[in-house]
Amino acid sequence: MQPHDMVGPMMAGWKQAIKRTALGALRSTGAYSLAANSTNRRRKLLILCYHGLSLRDEHEWAGYLFMTADRFRERLACLRNLKAHVLPLGEAVNRLQAGSLPARSVALTFDDGFYDFLLHGVPILSEFAFPCTLYLTTYYSGLKFPVVNLIIDYLLWKSGLEWIDFPDQGIVKPMPMRNWAERLEVGRVLLEWCESAGFDTRAKDEFARQIAQRFGIDYDDILRSRIAQILTPEEAAAAAGAGVDIQLHTHRHRTPRNRELFLREITDNRRRIREITGKSPVHFCYPSGVYAADFLPWLRDCGVQTATTCESGFALADSEPLLLPRVLDDSNMDPVQFEGIVSGLLA
Repeated sequence: MQPHDMVGPMMAGWKQAIKRTALGALRSTGAYSLAANSTNRRRKLLILCYHGLSLRDEHEWAGYLFMTADRFRERLACLRNLKAHVLPLGEAVNRLQAGSLPARSVALTFDDGFYDFLLHGVPILSEFAFPCTLYLTTYYSGLKFPVVNLIIDYLLWKSGLEWIDFPDQGIVKPMPMRNWAERLEVGRVLLEWCESAGFDTRAKDEFARQIAQRFGIDYDDILRSRIAQILTPEEAAAAAGAGVDIQLHTHRHRTPRNRELFLREITDNRRRIREITGKSPVHFCYPSGVYAADFLPWLRDCGVQTATTCESGFALADSEPLLLPRVLDDSNMDPVQFEGIVSGLLA
């Protein structure tokens, strides 16, 4: 790494250290406690958003999506220590609208439904007896393949390369992979090539295997690890049996702008979840946080009662129920910042 390449990470580290020091000082004054016990905090609902808990090194690869199981346990311990009231999502929203929330109300949500949620998340939630909503996307639940866009990015990261070419896939001139954004662009080009070649899911998985072989990575070992794999129906049923509330996240993890296709995503997703849990889900999460005004009447037509976004903030009594904000908790959030958010002092 050249000196000029170190400037960005160093500046980010300095800013993080300064923020941590400032927040620690603020907490020591009692400001966190005052905010946590305020009437203003009681009127707000904090919906926390999680995605995955590392099976191996996923938090090092994609810290914005994955955290370690130990870090997640620390988060729940923080909620307990702060005497937060962790409520089921449906109850929390109903009480928010009725103005009857208890102090420091929180709802826990996980998106997608990775296998790691069952392995790590469910036992940790059970330790604390906290309710949780899992927004399950169901297309991959019938397959023993990792989600293709994620596993390709993971393989590119594991390669350790800063530049890459794929002549047979149209990348004749090497493309940079020095950071997350550049790597995503390489993945986008490769996935577009797969689509243009008419690849189905199995063929895309075979292409991922070829990428792994090129980098000397044991793809069968990755498959056995279950990295980036969605819960099978049996595994999702086990999570539901443990008390997890399984709700809608579309079948194919997409939100088409065409009404018929959009409704099909909800219908297919709901049917699969009903087969798994015996219940008809009424809460929804926008995949990748992508939403549009057109979606709201379509969701109402489907009988969806609430929908969560990736817009950061607290839900209020007058928040649109189909556009509820959440706070994304990830590996990059410092514990003192997390505590400040739960207290209500930090938006």
